[in-house]
Amino acid sequence: MNSIALAFGTYATSVKRILERHAVELRHDEKKEGALYVKDGEKLIEWAKAQGRLVTKAELAAVIDRRRLSPSYFLKYPELGQYVASRENKDIRVYTTKLFNWLKKNNIPYKPNDRTKLHVNVDALLLGEYSNLAIQVAERPYYVSKRNHEDNMKRKMRKANEAGMVIVFLSKEHFENLDDIKGLLDSLKRG
Repeated sequence: MNSIALAFGTYATSVKRILERHAVELRHDEKKEGALYVKDGEKLIEWAKAQGRLVTKAELAAVIDRRRLSPSYFLKYPELGQYVASRENKDIRVYTTKLFNWLKKNNIPYKPNDRTKLHVNVDALLLGEYSNLAIQVAERPYYVSKRNHEDNMKRKMRKANEAGMVIVFLSKEHFENLDDIKGLLDSLKRG
């Protein structure tokens, strides 16, 4: 994958995603230099949990003596993402922080800021028994036009329908009492 990536001026992880999307079976040889072999994921999850705060990808990489952390870790261990700080607009961060804290309090596993399943970014892709659900904060960031925001929400809805998933859009009113959406999530989850 590294040689293909080098030839096309891209990254090995991008090549891997394209090959997997086209159902090409990949050979993982952990002894071969440059292979996308992922290990120590459980160690990283436990370390991140113990910090009691969101950590950076650089901190995670340092835990396993690497300069940077491969995106493959987040593909193999999606729950790792819920412990990593992400860059987002301050006016939206208030809502996502409340959402992530509520999901943790209710023991609902999730992957934050995911784009792997729908190929568009959603605030929280729910895992486990809620695996057909995603949650998106519907509030518009101040730097995005109303039209672009509406188009973005429609695109997310269309992608979810194509994938057989449901996106729950949350407005600021929902954040006054997030416990009200628990019943909705339970009714939408796969039986």
